[in-house]
Amino acid sequence: MTPENLPAAIEIPPTTIETSRLTLRPYKPSDLPEYHALLSDEKNLYYLDDIIMPNIETSQASLDEAIAFFQSGQARRFAITITGDDQLIGSVGYDVTETTPLGRIGHMGWFLFPAHQSKGYMTEAANAILTYAFQSDNIIRITTGCHADNVPSHKVMEKLNFRQEATKIKAVYHDSKMKDRLEFAINKADFIS
Repeated sequence: MTPENLPAAIEIPPTTIETSRLTLRPYKPSDLPEYHALLSDEKNLYYLDDIIMPNIETSQASLDEAIAFFQSGQARRFAITITGDDQLIGSVGYDVTETTPLGRIGHMGWFLFPAHQSKGYMTEAANAILTYAFQSDNIIRITTGCHADNVPSHKVMEKLNFRQEATKIKAVYHDSKMKDRLEFAINKADFIS
């Protein structure tokens, strides 16, 4: 292939985001021990049982995917750290689910280690990611959702002005029963205004 026939390089927007208390950065291979601890905690991931990692090998494959997806633009999954301490305390980000002529659509998710919950970190981190997505990554819409009884996640969505677009009645099998699922979204124009 000649240089003029090579595909254009994917432009990666700035990859480290600072908030008043947090640093959000792409994952790196050395995150594996904390990444595995975060994603193998069945109690903490009670509402996200479909992503629980059963062993370190599965976590390694998931971490490798997160790093590769970030570099390719398929997803922007960030490690959450407290500024000044590079230790992973959680995760926040989005996967690109659709590319349109007007921009990209993403689906967002997040979780924190229990010791760092109820301190406003997730709202702070998710707000920073929304700002990044809409201002730097050509995202025009972000969707998310949670089980109706997952009150902490629901509160984060409300604080960030996500609009509830649907309640799916008894739509998800979880913990031996069918549960309601709430679906939320926010558009770039709504977030910026």
